[in-house]
Amino acid sequence: MEWIAKDREPLDSSAVEALRTSLGCSEPFAKILYRRGIRSKKQAEEFLHPKEQPLPRPAMLLDMELAAQCIQRAIAAGKAICIYGDYDVDGVCATTILYRTLATLGANVSYYIPKRSGEGYGMHESSIVHLAQKGVGLIVTVDNGISAHAEAELCKALGVELVITDHHRCHETLPDAAAVVCATRPGQAEGIASLCGSAVAMLLAMQLGQPAESMLAIAALATVADIMPLVGFNRAIVARGIPLVQKEPGLMALLETAGGQDRPIDETTLGFMIAPRMNAAGRMGDARRAVELLIAGDEASRRHFAAELDAANAARKQEEQRILKEAEQQIDPTAQHRMLILRGEDWNPGVIGIVASRIVEQYGCPVFLFTHSGEELIGSGRSVPSIDLFRLLSEHSTFFMRFGGHAGAAGASMPLDAFEPCRKAFLEDLAAQFPDGLPREPLEYEDVLSLSDCTVPFAEELEQLAPFGESNREPLFLIAGTLSAVAAIGRDGEHLSAVLETQQSRLRLVGFRLGDRVKAWSALEKVETLCTVRKNEFRGTLSVNAYLTALRVDCPAALLEAAKMLLEEESGPARLRVRLASRMRPDETQMRTIFVKLRGRLQTGLRIDEVYEEGLITLLILHEAGIVEYSDETFYERAVAGKRDITNGRLYSLLYR
Repeated sequence: MEWIAKDREPLDSSAVEALRTSLGCSEPFAKILYRRGIRSKKQAEEFLHPKEQPLPRPAMLLDMELAAQCIQRAIAAGKAICIYGDYDVDGVCATTILYRTLATLGANVSYYIPKRSGEGYGMHESSIVHLAQKGVGLIVTVDNGISAHAEAELCKALGVELVITDHHRCHETLPDAAAVVCATRPGQAEGIASLCGSAVAMLLAMQLGQPAESMLAIAALATVADIMPLVGFNRAIVARGIPLVQKEPGLMALLETAGGQDRPIDETTLGFMIAPRMNAAGRMGDARRAVELLIAGDEASRRHFAAELDAANAARKQEEQRILKEAEQQIDPTAQHRMLILRGEDWNPGVIGIVASRIVEQYGCPVFLFTHSGEELIGSGRSVPSIDLFRLLSEHSTFFMRFGGHAGAAGASMPLDAFEPCRKAFLEDLAAQFPDGLPREPLEYEDVLSLSDCTVPFAEELEQLAPFGESNREPLFLIAGTLSAVAAIGRDGEHLSAVLETQQSRLRLVGFRLGDRVKAWSALEKVETLCTVRKNEFRGTLSVNAYLTALRVDCPAALLEAAKMLLEEESGPARLRVRLASRMRPDETQMRTIFVKLRGRLQTGLRIDEVYEEGLITLLILHEAGIVEYSDETFYERAVAGKRDITNGRLYSLLYR
C-alpha cells in the first residue's frame, strides 16, 4: 500500500512559524494544527479546548419545537407514549436518553426496539399495529424513521401520532408525520448534519427542559460508537461527555465487568471496551438488555445486565470468526474485486456488519453480506471512501424492501430471488464507474519525524488533539531507524515490541496483534515505520512509545527497481548497474554477518521488498555466486556443496574493483 504525506504542496512556512510563536509550541505540532485548517491562536484555542466550546442548540433543528409540543400534549392528556428505537449503540443510547427524560416528566412511557433477527432495522407495520392495539397514542422514533413513508401512513390510519427523530440520510420526500426532526434535513445550521441519533434525542430532551449534563456521557458514547466526525459539535459532546462517564452507574458496571474500571476513561474506552459490549446485546439476542442496564435503578440489576452483555460479547466474537471463515471460502483471493456481495444460510444478522468490515480491511473494496431471514434476505454493508454505499442502494432501490444508512455503512433487506439480479447490477454499476478497478486507498501520514523529535513534551502536545476519531484521526508519523530487540509480548505473545534507534536516539516500538511477525522482523535492519506517538508512564517514569501502523524496509525505490531488473534480466542494462554502484557497499565481513542474520528467513523465503539496502546488495552478490536463488520476487537459500568465491562475479567486480 502506498504511503503519502498530507502535504501535497509546501506549507506556508511563515504562517506555521507565526502559529508556533503565538502558541509557544513545537514546529511539528504547529504544522499539525495548520493542516487541520487552524490558522490563528483563537482557532487553536477553540480546537484545543473542546470542553469549553458550546453544544448545539435544539432550535438549530427543524420541527424541534413542534416535536416537543406533540410530546407535551401527549403527556398532559395521559396518552401512552412509545419510544421506537434501534438495536445498535446509537439507538440504545437515544432510547435511554428519551425514556429517562419522559419518565422524569411523568409520562406514561415505554420503549420498543426491533430485533435484528426477524425484524431488522427501522419501523415495521406489524410492530406499529401491535403498539396501537396496546393503546399507544404517540410513537417517537429515535435513530430511525426518516425512510418510514408507508409506516407513517399506517400510523395516521390507526390514529397514532408519529414524531420522527433521526440522523440518517433523507430521501427526496419526508414521511408524513406530525414532526420530522432529522440532522440531515437541508436548510439547517452548519455542523448539525453530522450529529448522531442520540445527539438529536439529547437536543429534544433539552427542548423539553432537561439539562445537557445528565445526558452527555450517553451521547458521547453513541457519537464515538456510530463513528461520527469528531469535529465541531461532536468534538464538544465527546470531550464534555467523557468525564461524566463515571457518573453513569450502568456504564461503570459494564467497565468493571470488562476489567477497565481502574483505567483512564477516554474515547478508546468508549469505542473499544463499552461500545462492543453494548452492541453485543442486539447482535446476539435482545438489545433491550442494554437499555435496561442504563435505566436500572439498583446495583444488583446493573451487575446482572453487565454480565449478560459481557457474555454476549464473548459469544459474538466466536460467531464472528465462524462467519468470517465461511465468507472467505466464497472469495477468490487472487481476483481483483470491485465489490464483494456474499450470502449465507445461517449467518447471524447482528454480526455480519462486523465481518463485512473485516473483509473490507483485507480486500480494500465494498462488502455486503446477506443472510436468510424467513422469506427474505437481511444484509449489512461496509464501504471504502471512493464508493458511496447509500447512493448505490438508492440508485438500485427497486431490489430492496427496506434500506438505509450512510456512505460508509448501510443495511438493506430484499426478497430471496432479488439477490443475483442485485449482485449483477451492483457489479455492472461499479465496472462502469471504475473500468480499471478500484483505486487503492493510500496510507496518509502527518509528517516525517526524527527519533529526536519524539520527546515527552511533544507527546503531551499531541494529547491536546484528543478526542480522536473520524475526521480527527490521531496523527500518524513516518519515522525511520534501525530495528532491534524484536520480541513478542502480551498474553500468548500476540503483540510485538522492538526498538527503533539511530546513533543518537532510541524509541520503543509497539505493534498490537503483530506477534506473528517477530521472526520475520528480526531479520530486518533499516526500516521506515508509520506510527502514532504517545506518552508512556511506568512506575513514575515518563517516556515515549511509538505504536505501529505499518512498516517497510528502508531501501531506495530506484535500487529496488534496479535489483529486480538485474535479477529478472541476466544481461541487465549497464545504467542500472551504475545505480547499484552508487549505493552503500558492505565489505566481505559485513556481508558474512548479514547472510547469517538473514539465513533463517532465506530457508522459508525472503521477499525482495523486505530487504534493507546493504542486505539487498549482499543477496545480489550471493545470487550471482550461486549461494541464494531468486524466484517470484523472493530469495531462497540454495544447498551448496563446499565454499563459493563471491569475488568472481560481474556485480562484485563492478562494485569493489
